[in-house]
Amino acid sequence: MANTATSNANDSVRLPQPTLKTVLEPVRPYDTTKLHDERTQTFRKLIQEGHSAVAPLRNPQLILHSHLPHLVGSAYALGAGIEQLKETYDHIIKTLAPIDETFVRGGISLESSWREHLQDKAYTIAFVDLFDEETHKNGGDWKKVVEKYLFSGNEPVVNGFLGGLAHPVIHLAYAYEFQMEEIAAQGLSLACTEYANFHKLIDNEPSDNSTYKTNSLLEVLLRVKQDNRFDGVVKSPGTVNYDLVLKEAYDATTEHWNAWQIGDAAQTMEHICDASVLVALGSGYPEFKYDFFYAHILTAAHAYRVLLPNFSKGSHLSLLRQYGLYTILIYVLQFRREVNASTINEFALAGRDWNWVTENALRNKWAIDEHFFKVVRGLRSFADTYGEKDGFYLKAAVKFVSGFKGWEGFGEGVMGFLPSRDGIVTA
Repeated sequence: MANTATSNANDSVRLPQPTLKTVLEPVRPYDTTKLHDERTQTFRKLIQEGHSAVAPLRNPQLILHSHLPHLVGSAYALGAGIEQLKETYDHIIKTLAPIDETFVRGGISLESSWREHLQDKAYTIAFVDLFDEETHKNGGDWKKVVEKYLFSGNEPVVNGFLGGLAHPVIHLAYAYEFQMEEIAAQGLSLACTEYANFHKLIDNEPSDNSTYKTNSLLEVLLRVKQDNRFDGVVKSPGTVNYDLVLKEAYDATTEHWNAWQIGDAAQTMEHICDASVLVALGSGYPEFKYDFFYAHILTAAHAYRVLLPNFSKGSHLSLLRQYGLYTILIYVLQFRREVNASTINEFALAGRDWNWVTENALRNKWAIDEHFFKVVRGLRSFADTYGEKDGFYLKAAVKFVSGFKGWEGFGEGVMGFLPSRDGIVTA
């Protein structure tokens, strides 16, 4: 019998008061097609060079993802100068997979058969070729290409959009923020190669087997933590194996997922932004280390905040439902860690403000870690959207930047690659 005891709201899990905004305004884009200053054009040139030089997927065995636009884009958005942008690009380009003759190539010839190659990582460049040529064919209107390939058909690719640890969503959000067709083509390629098997639950939703109802995704996670049906499902963290959880605990997973009631999309978006901050930064490991995969709950929420105003309102419900499923799966896969809001709310700012956050992030030894930057950017975006909320976002940002010592939660790694050992090593 499942343990379904209710967790009452208390100081350890209480989110800040919502604004109850019913309109989600678009973020202010950095339109690199219209900003002609040297710094912006340097950034634009670097992204275009990377687009021609490296693949959206990287080794080992193309299971990892290029974060080039995320890292260089975040540095640019936080105000990095020209030399730092170039140094950041030079650092990350060395870690990526150069485009060579070993890659399958595609182009417009794939237009009629592209769905046959979904989830095939060998087609990472072939898909980029296709979307580049489609954009050219449409007179540079890459948003029309996104609409065609992401939302078309009875089983649209958007329903598996959060595969690959949400990197397709994150990548495409950078395309909209910086108005760059190259990033859009890469993001669509990732949407195809990382197309999640859980799309079937979005394409044809299962019957409602919930035993409670709540409009709080955080409450769902707290109940998931207490539910002993998840005990022993995951043997080691760091696998991102959504299918494992759905195979071993399908009824429990869908029961909690179906319990989450989504009302107004804009208000739900605010809630998941706040909940993502608490899960990512109100949990963690000793010595100021944070769970790498929980950070992707936050950065996926930031990407959603960018993308939803650009997508039709008719798509919002299923996208939010998908985010809820994704968050539950990641939470379970990383051992349902305890979250505690007091670690954020009681953090002393000591006079530090957003300028301090930005300046210290840019000169931090972790400034070559794209995930470090993306967390900072997400927090600032939430504050810009919803206000300071008694310092909730700022405290989270100062806590993160001032104390960050690295990522944890990788378990045994994947295919011999252990990020805490083989990834970024700072001085």
